[in-house]
Amino acid sequence: MNRSTFAVVALLATLFAAPVVAQNPPAQGDVLAELKARMKTRYPLLEATRDAGKIGETREGVVKLVKATSAGDAVDPKDPAKGTFAELVAAENKDRALLYEALAKELKITAAEVAKQNGLRNLDKARPEHLVEIKGEWVQRKSVRTVTGNDKK
Repeated sequence: MNRSTFAVVALLATLFAAPVVAQNPPAQGDVLAELKARMKTRYPLLEATRDAGKIGETREGVVKLVKATSAGDAVDPKDPAKGTFAELVAAENKDRALLYEALAKELKITAAEVAKQNGLRNLDKARPEHLVEIKGEWVQRKSVRTVTGNDKK
């Protein structure tokens, strides 16, 4: 066996051995605890971003950028490690999707139903000056009488 063949065999052995070692996935409670911890850590940054009018809540239970042009802007110009607005939104929506899946299994409904319920709850709880997406348009929450009904203004 020449040296390059040995390297390939060693690499394959490592790749196939890894799944055998990691057969015990983390418990569901651990995964949910990690998810909740990430979301709790991110919450102050989300709230500041909502306050600044950069992101808003939707009926679908996700956050969105109010203006696509701000996607690449730094969330905190003084701390580039906090990433861009697009990265913040993507991270939050990814974690929300995981949470909705877990809740859907517990409640025996679809993740889409959980997302919609959470979206309506988030719209109703939004601060008056926060932006919410209603029928494809961004409006301040204070200008919407109800978000669970027919979106009357």
